[in-house]
Amino acid sequence: MRRYFPLLLALALFVAGLIFFLLPKDKPTPPAPTPPPTLPTGPALSSLAETPDWSALETIDNQLSSTEFMSDLVGIFALPNSWQSSIKVEDESVVVRHHHGPDGGFTRLPFPEQPQEPNSLPPLEQMHIAIDPGHIGGDYAVLEQRNFAPFGDDPDQMPVREGELAPATALHLKPLLEEMGAKVTLVREINEPVTQSRPEDFLPDFPDRLMAEKIFYRTAEIRARGELVNEVIQPDLVLCLHYNAEAWNDEENPWAERNHFHVLLHGAYMAEELALDDQRFEMMRHLLNRTTRRALPLAQTISDVFLRDTGLVPFQYTPAAPAIQVDATRPIFARNLLANRIYEAPTIFLEPYVMNHREVYDRVQLGDYEGFREIDGVKRRSLVREYAQTVANGFTEFYTNPPH
Repeated sequence: MRRYFPLLLALALFVAGLIFFLLPKDKPTPPAPTPPPTLPTGPALSSLAETPDWSALETIDNQLSSTEFMSDLVGIFALPNSWQSSIKVEDESVVVRHHHGPDGGFTRLPFPEQPQEPNSLPPLEQMHIAIDPGHIGGDYAVLEQRNFAPFGDDPDQMPVREGELAPATALHLKPLLEEMGAKVTLVREINEPVTQSRPEDFLPDFPDRLMAEKIFYRTAEIRARGELVNEVIQPDLVLCLHYNAEAWNDEENPWAERNHFHVLLHGAYMAEELALDDQRFEMMRHLLNRTTRRALPLAQTISDVFLRDTGLVPFQYTPAAPAIQVDATRPIFARNLLANRIYEAPTIFLEPYVMNHREVYDRVQLGDYEGFREIDGVKRRSLVREYAQTVANGFTEFYTNPPH
């Protein structure tokens, strides 16, 4: 019997395992599916926005076919799965909801029988350009987090302030474009806000001081510029001049590794943005007016000139960023920014030079100067003059040999 004990033990373990395998088991609970985003019922607006006049869309001379509309909707203006709950594209028309809920209402916009190509930008002699220098600068540079001072209060070092570099660039660019025949208006010339509001004005509605400050410089200031641009200047094109930056939170090494460049046009709405009535309205207005399509050829030429003449490298967003690359071979991206959303004219955002790159920082320390200085063995203009001249060269090349 002892001789057969191992065999009997193995047989017993086999039978027990077989019984365990055949017994019914509770299946693991599958993870709950991710619910779709909750849509607001009734009107929903962005900060400081007004309820849109939906009838204004009906006055736009829509020249887009349904195919062209869908191409621009998914290729420029809307990120995946962002628009389907609010916009319905049919064979003969597009239906846009005013707001969500049973009584939300809608606007139906028919497609034309004979679509046409988008209008191009006018000749320079007939063009009115608004130049919008980004941010504010001056006493507001620290508040708006556009003050790069890696050496603290060293009196021998000049802090890099985007809000001050941008108007300095605009003052050089304006006469260059005017010499070509364009009419040019600056949205601002000094380091003061365009809005009459101040952070304290928003404290009753936003008791958190930091939030009130952000509403002041990110929203109220841009909306004041939008009112000036749309109602007073009424340009054919808006150039938004900005300088870029990487994160500089590391006090021991605040320097960016790459000195890059990119262009921003309007588009790339997220689902939570298209759930807001004013943003959905603005997207439709830009799409029907083809503002991004009209700005793209000029943006392409300016991009080529910047990358060729300045030594800057192309910037690339991460796949998770709310941006759409609208040119596969150039660093030109669509993004939904407040300025390029509420500015009704075609708008080009320029983002050259990384302010916390060591080369840019050192060039800022040289200040503005006439002529050329040798920098790392290369004769170069001052930073703000080089920026202005490169933009002007882009205009020259575009109107001399416009891309097809």
